[in-house]
Amino acid sequence: MKARPKRSNDITLITTGEAASHCRVSLQALRRWIRDGRLKAFQTPGGHARIEVAEFRRFLSECGMPPYPAGQGLPTPRVLVVEDDVDVRQILTSLLAAQPQRFVVETAVDGYDALIKVGTFRPAFLILDVVMPELDGLEVCRRLKEGPATRDIRILAVTGHEGMAEQVVAAGADACIRKPFDFEVLGKELERFLGSPRPERAMRRSR
Repeated sequence: MKARPKRSNDITLITTGEAASHCRVSLQALRRWIRDGRLKAFQTPGGHARIEVAEFRRFLSECGMPPYPAGQGLPTPRVLVVEDDVDVRQILTSLLAAQPQRFVVETAVDGYDALIKVGTFRPAFLILDVVMPELDGLEVCRRLKEGPATRDIRILAVTGHEGMAEQVVAAGADACIRKPFDFEVLGKELERFLGSPRPERAMRRSR
């Protein structure tokens, strides 16, 4: 991956996460294309990969993939972090901020707050604590999956309680990871979950 060449200021750039989302592949697959030289990218001074839209459109055309839309690019994904523990909430939002893909992040402190913010913030993804006071993550999952306007929201559940992972996946979560977090494992899971279009439902255990 090369450093960015000096070009005019009107070049539109996208992140690898946005490119992967458009191609409906994982970030790992997209980065493999870059390593193989099939898709050209450059590295910002901050160490993040960026792709010029013109180059991305060339790649899509050669591969017979759907064209990239005109304009400023895809909408920035919205992620709602639902966690009653302030320290864990900060860890999750910090990990999201460190991801190569850009996100708009909002937080909720319990299940009722989450349902309200789903209606106002309209997230594409939820990172959802399972055990919370008042309304827990299991009920939040059930209510979201019952609603036609919210059933497609993808949910990554987190829990420190043995046996709850199976229950929350059964309630509608796409995946579940365990507390206490192994930060490296959690970061990779966030990248896999948020960088691919729709993972199969699975439980992920930290090692």
